[in-house]
Amino acid sequence: MQASKETSYEDFEPLCKWRRDQNCDKLEVHLQGFKRQQLKVEIHSSGILEIYGERLMEEGKSKRIISRFRKEFPVSEDYQRTQIHAKFYNGILHLVMPKQIPTISAAGDENNDGKASSSGTSYLTCLMKNKNIALEIMILAISLAIVGAYVKKYCQCSLE
Repeated sequence: MQASKETSYEDFEPLCKWRRDQNCDKLEVHLQGFKRQQLKVEIHSSGILEIYGERLMEEGKSKRIISRFRKEFPVSEDYQRTQIHAKFYNGILHLVMPKQIPTISAAGDENNDGKASSSGTSYLTCLMKNKNIALEIMILAISLAIVGAYVKKYCQCSLE
């Protein structure tokens, strides 16, 4: 009868790098030596993103050593949870977390659900999204109206 092997675990903390973007956040988890089959990525209904994995480091006649890790991150409502995806290559797990894109109605109210409205994006909606551009256009229009009124009142132009 064979004696059972003693298993010991070595927990480690993988290097994680966040890259924040306007449309999505990206997370790189450096996991050199791991294979795709040794990793799990789950999003729980509680809004927690869980990444974990383990791999056999060493196995002898009476002992085996397993390296493992577990990372948890809260996923806010700012992300499109159903669109989060992961790829693993060259020892790096790449997670892409697209952000919700809030829409603004013509009245300037943001939709509560954070999803695009069915009416599409109108010119006015685009202007409302970027208030700086809208303000510059409004200032330009007022300036042109003032110049036009001045020219009409004080310039004696005749068209012949």
